[in-house]
Amino acid sequence: MSRFPPRHPDDPECDPDDGDAEPKTGRYGKAALMKLAVQADPRPSHGFGAGMGDKTPMRSVHAHGDLEINYVFSGKVRYFLADRYIDLGQGSFATFWAATPHQVVACSPNTEYMWLSVPLATLLRWDLGPAFLRDVLAGEVYVEATNPEWDAERTRRWFDDLLSDEPFRIRTVELEVEARLRRLLVSNRKDERDPGPRKVRKRVEAIASFLDTHYREHITIEDIGHAVDLHPNYAMSLFRRECGLTIWQYLMRRRVAQAQALLLSSGMPVLAVALESGFGSLPRFYAAFSRECGMSPGDYRHRA
Repeated sequence: MSRFPPRHPDDPECDPDDGDAEPKTGRYGKAALMKLAVQADPRPSHGFGAGMGDKTPMRSVHAHGDLEINYVFSGKVRYFLADRYIDLGQGSFATFWAATPHQVVACSPNTEYMWLSVPLATLLRWDLGPAFLRDVLAGEVYVEATNPEWDAERTRRWFDDLLSDEPFRIRTVELEVEARLRRLLVSNRKDERDPGPRKVRKRVEAIASFLDTHYREHITIEDIGHAVDLHPNYAMSLFRRECGLTIWQYLMRRRVAQAQALLLSSGMPVLAVALESGFGSLPRFYAAFSRECGMSPGDYRHRA
């Protein structure tokens, strides 16, 4: 299994007509992404669902508040993910936090792949442990390049079952996706822990749902406590214990992810990006963005 930290590679172009070559970025290189991107996806979550990826590059950068899973049946796919490229070959099973701006920028011939989105509330309910949650929210990409043969068959079945709109089949997919992610953690030797009480998990889900819906607004801990019917201090300690990061750390990363998407996909002034992403002032935006991304918003836009 591989984990990809943020980076800024100079990726060589490859011939897409060569079946063994890497997908050619061509006009979909970093400098072209801003011109191709037309608008960030404003939806906070795509819900629990799946689809087959297009065989051509995506038209724009987008972001949504879900864990995204990809499986490549054939060919190769190249993602642009916030600040680096990730290449997924045939048989790759990958997962990442989709609030990070991302875009498929290249596909080799005869590529076939699927995507599946898992809302944060569902991910919290599965209780996969704070280490995994902390990693993906921080921008880690998990990839298994060599997987069991049944991965291909099972992921196709997920797609078909979710299209059925039958509650029993959809619930079966949820259980199988949860189990597959647990296998991913086992292969990476992540520490597991016993699930907490159901009441506790439901409360954390409610906090996460509130944050995903209102992250663009001015939020106080009192607002959060009132929304989920908990004492504010208890809400803060509960979220940190269950998720491995504070409410404010999660909220800041969600806002920064939205700002990244807007910087890449629009010509909005930096001040407008800051306000649209939930930051109350430009200095606070610059401080938070630089801390999370290691560069200023302007440098991020130009380096992309």
